[in-house]
Amino acid sequence: MTPTPWLQSFRPVANPRHRLVCFPQAGAGASVYRDWHRHLDPCDELLAVRLPGRESRIAEPGLTAVADAVPGIMEALAPHLDRPLVLFGHSLGAALAYATARALVERGTPPRLLAVSGRRAPHRTPRRTPTRSLDEAAFRDRIASLGGTPPEVLACADLMELMLPMLRADFTMSDDFAEPVPTPLPVPILAFAGTEDAEVAVAEVAAWEAFAGAGFALHRLPGGHFFPHEQRARIVNAVMSGAFCDGRHPLHPPYSSKSFDDDNRIG
Repeated sequence: MTPTPWLQSFRPVANPRHRLVCFPQAGAGASVYRDWHRHLDPCDELLAVRLPGRESRIAEPGLTAVADAVPGIMEALAPHLDRPLVLFGHSLGAALAYATARALVERGTPPRLLAVSGRRAPHRTPRRTPTRSLDEAAFRDRIASLGGTPPEVLACADLMELMLPMLRADFTMSDDFAEPVPTPLPVPILAFAGTEDAEVAVAEVAAWEAFAGAGFALHRLPGGHFFPHEQRARIVNAVMSGAFCDGRHPLHPPYSSKSFDDDNRIG
């Protein structure tokens, strides 16, 4: 296959059984998923999405709308549709994964499952002020408050100057993505929420059920907004077993539930 800047495979598989496509949070690149393949079956392949403005695409201007990213992602995924796809996205990545899932449905090649993590459902109103209204100092404070950027990066003026345009673009993309009226997808949705996430409440993640037209489950995991870093093995296991569970329809029991108590925890 012709290489594409949009996708990165950290462990190529010649004839994969399934493909897990992972979408990063704001400010991150494909490399945030570089170790996740270790938790996959050797017959499955992981593809990580890389948006413009970071890593090998640092010279490209960042995108400010989810809709602007979808055509490039879809073009990059086209050669990989010969195998069942599972989409996973965290935070901004959840919005990108959802929009890609909808585009795949419209193309007639729906993913096997959509997994969303650490993001409010698209019809829920954001609780925080949009970042476009923040000056540079306030925006830097906002980034620091999330806890996902190393202090040494925040303290490096040259590095922050390089990263700020990309971060601004990503946060605008995240802030602006919304679908006020839920239109259910004919795709099962598996949602993950951090129990100590100060950015997104469990109820906001649970609201993704309104978009699930083929089954829904919510898993609560310990941790703050960046809980997937510590919980990646559990997440990969839940996502792949939920999508490919011995021939049963995804999210049939024991994977489905409409209550959000401790029975929905993993492990």
